[in-house]
Amino acid sequence: MVRSSPTVLVGRRVVPGKEAAFAEWMARMTRASQRAQGHVAVDVQRPDSTHPDEWMIVYRFEDAASLEAWLSSDVRQKLMDEGADLIQGQPREQIFAAVASDPGVRMVTSYLLKEGGASVHRAVHEDVLSELESYAGFREREILEAVPGVQNETVVILTFDDDVSLREWLDSDVRRQLLSRLDSHIEGTYTTNVLGGFAGWFTFDRSYEPPRWKQALVVLLALFPISLLITYVRSLLWPDAPLVPAVFVGNVIGIALLTWLVMPPLTRSLSRWLESSDR
Repeated sequence: MVRSSPTVLVGRRVVPGKEAAFAEWMARMTRASQRAQGHVAVDVQRPDSTHPDEWMIVYRFEDAASLEAWLSSDVRQKLMDEGADLIQGQPREQIFAAVASDPGVRMVTSYLLKEGGASVHRAVHEDVLSELESYAGFREREILEAVPGVQNETVVILTFDDDVSLREWLDSDVRRQLLSRLDSHIEGTYTTNVLGGFAGWFTFDRSYEPPRWKQALVVLLALFPISLLITYVRSLLWPDAPLVPAVFVGNVIGIALLTWLVMPPLTRSLSRWLESSDR
């Protein structure tokens, strides 16, 4: 996915007691977004330790025009009106030209740099990176510069192994001291969201986790023909393979095929059944 592909991240708080109705409404919203022109993916994350009071929704589209068309569409506006009494306050939104795909916990921070602030921004974040390299659980930092027509703000994404590692950084005095150097170079305020990983066979495009028996059945449906295929190919190419390395290689190939080739289209095609309320 290239950086011209915009992503919008939305955080919403649900009215207490209306969580079930919100989940059903969110499922309808995600299905509607999937039918929109230029749609790439949508990911819904229920409240957890990284965002305990909010549902986080991430939309990805092929280009800025497609994203804008979806956000301003009559279909989305009708759904927003229907769900108005389920949501507390105003949603928190961030738009940036990036796609997160690996597991981990991410802090996504966006802000508008004043003219002439780019050099100070780079210097501060080089110092930030130097500090983070000594933090256990830190994985990587990515700075997404503003892209005219797609992403007006500068976005910084920090990825950690878990929310404990992220919280240690968020609560540190050194972080506050470093970022204070940017205050006079920022227009307005920071917008920050914390998200868990985007990867997963059964969390993609869904507002809740399907029943375990459905997950097991879908995995079996995908795994059985792959296992037969791998066994057949191995009998042709490596007929005398020892048991342990043969099983290991077969498992590696099978998991790779499931994760990147088979499960994404299979779960999308079965999404209505996986999202249905029958248990």
